[in-house]
Amino acid sequence: MSFFVAMQNWRTTASYWQPETVVSERSEFLIVARSGERNQFLSIASAGTCLGSETEAPPRLSPDLAILATLVSRGVNGGELFLVERELPGGAAVQGHLVSGDGYVLLHEDRLCLTGAVRLRPGAGTRPVGDCVLLAANEPGATVHLKARYVPWCDELLPPGFIPRVNEADRPR
Repeated sequence: MSFFVAMQNWRTTASYWQPETVVSERSEFLIVARSGERNQFLSIASAGTCLGSETEAPPRLSPDLAILATLVSRGVNGGELFLVERELPGGAAVQGHLVSGDGYVLLHEDRLCLTGAVRLRPGAGTRPVGDCVLLAANEPGATVHLKARYVPWCDELLPPGFIPRVNEADRPR
């Protein structure tokens, strides 16, 4: 199914060279879109800081840094595995400034929640955003861990009648 939604995310950032060593944590909004001829692309863009307790996203979210992932498998438990792209494939689009990387995103479409881990490698013109100090440090990038869930948003696009299942275990933090 195609969609364009906001999510609350608990992002942990770690060193590129030591991905298990967390250097910062924060709540943020994401703009997440699923698209493509076979809904095979997942675009995830940072869209600003949040408290983590909001019941809906603010009306004026704007995408900043973004990753793009491609569907590689569907699990028996309803989860779908996407691999993060290093380059923008033909027919794909992202909202925001594309940052390449290596990693995965696991999407549970029925609940509109996701988890993932990505080693980001910013390209030319990428600037540090928020507290992602590693993009400005002497490292080739940063490792980012994601845990996000859907929040209602006035600009969202969902199929008619689709209501995400709520699961408190999906709460980012």
